[in-house]
Amino acid sequence: MNRYWHGLVRRLDRRGRRALLVVPGSLWVSVRYRAPCVVYWRHGNWIHHYRGAKIPHRALGRAAPPDVLTATARDLFVHDYTPQPGDVVFDVGAGNGAEALLFSRLGPSGRVVSIEAHPRTYARLVDLCRANRLDNVTALQLAVSDAEGNVVLSDGAHHLQNKVVASDADGVGVRARRLDTIAAELGIERLDLLKMNIEGEEVRALEGMGALLGATSHVCISCHDFLGMPTKAAVLALLEDHGFDVVTRDDAPEPWTRDYVYGTRR
Repeated sequence: MNRYWHGLVRRLDRRGRRALLVVPGSLWVSVRYRAPCVVYWRHGNWIHHYRGAKIPHRALGRAAPPDVLTATARDLFVHDYTPQPGDVVFDVGAGNGAEALLFSRLGPSGRVVSIEAHPRTYARLVDLCRANRLDNVTALQLAVSDAEGNVVLSDGAHHLQNKVVASDADGVGVRARRLDTIAAELGIERLDLLKMNIEGEEVRALEGMGALLGATSHVCISCHDFLGMPTKAAVLALLEDHGFDVVTRDDAPEPWTRDYVYGTRR
């Protein structure tokens, strides 16, 4: 059955034929994920319209339901603090938009600034925000650091593995900016939650916040010691020096979860 289905998709997933996949594709995705879903092609993506959210993906059947998509985000990024209505959230390292969807819905009367550096991943973030009309989300394609300038990102197929590399390495050139400068240009003077997942660049990004870090109430920082990028100790020290009570999840079974740092302003 799977071989027949994938062969059918290869034959029909092209201009002028995609309408023929709408009905069988909707049935297949609904059965696969055990969730009612209608699929259709729009703006260069297959839109997977589940109850509560539309998840775009270039490949038919590759977009999980919203509760599955945001499950990891809920466990990791709102473990210590859940955004409230009216909150201002900086979503740094926004990826494909799972956290943007979650934060936007948790704080509908607030504001979410989702920052993603890699252009291909950023395009998927924009697609998700557009499909779901996340009007309280501002998406920016930037890297964040302690100084204005430019950086080079690796360009692997999996978006979670891309990171800043040496300036003379092969990759994608991206503009880098300080978070306090970004906030000032957007008229933002305080942050209720700073979420950060940027593959080893977290210390430089925090140092680039200036006085904005002192106007931040809660932080959730993903460190990457488990990948050989040891920043957890430096992040803990920096946050404590700037008036945060910090906690970690050292008893978690997954090494990446143990590297998360949560902070609440004293």
